[in-house]
Amino acid sequence: MKKFKFLPPYTPEGKTTFPATVDRSGVYLVKENGKVVYIGMSKINLYRTLYRHFQAWSHSLQEVTTYQSRLKKNKYTVRVVLCTPSQAERLERALIIKNKPRDNELKYKGYQLKFTDIKVEHEYSKALTLEEMPF
Repeated sequence: MKKFKFLPPYTPEGKTTFPATVDRSGVYLVKENGKVVYIGMSKINLYRTLYRHFQAWSHSLQEVTTYQSRLKKNKYTVRVVLCTPSQAERLERALIIKNKPRDNELKYKGYQLKFTDIKVEHEYSKALTLEEMPF
C-alpha cells in the first residue's frame, strides 16, 4: 500500500498531479477547503475515476459527484492510496464510515464495518506517504 500526501488535483501548469494512477487500483480522498468531502475507489483505473470528479460528466446508471464547477471558488486537494482491488474496496468502506464525507452520505448510511475493513484501515494509517519513505 502506497499513499501520497494531499496535493491539488492539477499542477499550476494545468497538468494532472497523479499520472501514476493510470490502470492502477486504489482509493482517493477529496478535500474541499481542508475537509474531506468525498472518498472513492477504483479497481481498474484510478486515474480515470478520480479525474472524472474534476470534469463535467454524467452517467445514466450512477449518481455523479463533480467538483468541476467549484474549482475556482474552493481549494481542492486529493490523497491517492495505491493498493490491490480487494484492499481498495475494504479501505474505501472503512474510510467512508470513519470520516462520513458530505458527498458519500448514501454510502456510509448503508455500509456495515467488517473486521477486514478495520485491518486494512490500520495498514493505511501506518503506511508512510511516498515523501516519507526512505530511498
